[in-house]
Amino acid sequence: MKRNKEEIMKARRETLATFRKVDDTVRTLVYQGSYGLDEMLEKGISGVTGVIRFAHRFFRSRQVYVNPFVRDFGCSSFNTRTPGNDVIFGRNFDYKDSLCVVVWTAPENGYRSMTVTFGSFMMYGKKWQNPEKKKNHDRAMIAPYCCMDGINEKGLAAAILEIKAKSTKQKTGKKPIISPIAIRAVLDRCSTVDEAIELFRQYDMRDALFVNYHYQLADAQGNSAIIEYVNNEMHVIRQNQKDENQVLTNYFLTEGGDNRKGMGEDRLQRISDTLKEQKYCLTEEHAMDLLSQCTLHYRHKYLRHMVITVWSSVYNLTQGTMKMCAGMDYDTMYEFSLDEPGKVKKIK
Repeated sequence: MKRNKEEIMKARRETLATFRKVDDTVRTLVYQGSYGLDEMLEKGISGVTGVIRFAHRFFRSRQVYVNPFVRDFGCSSFNTRTPGNDVIFGRNFDYKDSLCVVVWTAPENGYRSMTVTFGSFMMYGKKWQNPEKKKNHDRAMIAPYCCMDGINEKGLAAAILEIKAKSTKQKTGKKPIISPIAIRAVLDRCSTVDEAIELFRQYDMRDALFVNYHYQLADAQGNSAIIEYVNNEMHVIRQNQKDENQVLTNYFLTEGGDNRKGMGEDRLQRISDTLKEQKYCLTEEHAMDLLSQCTLHYRHKYLRHMVITVWSSVYNLTQGTMKMCAGMDYDTMYEFSLDEPGKVKKIK
């Protein structure tokens, strides 16, 4: 779709006008206009540099950058239900201490969604570039392509988690796609777990960096699935309905996966045990408390930066809301809603 300069500048001004500082760790952004997903998927993106090139062309800007060295995640995720039978999805995102940005999007030909973007991916780290500085504003325009987890208006949620294993490089002749773009496509185009699985099957997954990624999907009907790639082959692990939940951390659940550097067995066991003890029924507050018991906090062995739980989010797939604690501050909690873009409610 050809876009004139006036259209681009108008969308940019309207988007940047919504950029808000919630606290030192959390920002919000209500995205206006198109971000070219259809064009990107048709073109096929096989690496981070492809995202950068596409963004430079689409936004006609030399200032839209991402940090290609985002690696060494931790992360945990699980799905369950509340006492009121709402479906919820809990998620910890563990990585280098950084900002996070809650982003609302409303594409003309897709579903509305609310996602959380890792600030360091847009070079908005706490010790990197200050997003409040005008010269760095344009980096917000690539926010839809930096999402690590999110929910759409149909109640479908998705999250990325890392495994320290050989990266996936599928080459079957399909269009290539990378992890954050896959999450964006799922949220824009799919309403159920089954639809999301089929979307993954349509593309050749190309892990952007030097590690492997797997994914948990959950929907408002209570379905869940985990997608993994072992030896460049896609595997789907569906929820056992008797267990009423799935839990994912940072090692393969698929037989034959390389778990020599896998981690997170203790976190997975803690979450699984708690869900079983509670008969697979948690309040949103209890789910957040469980996430707070599964945080990471250590200094990276080689790069020397601090790895922390950058955010913990509990999505209510029935209500279309998200509770969040960021920067490991569990005394402060915010709530966001799909139906109220840009609005922040402080719970505590």
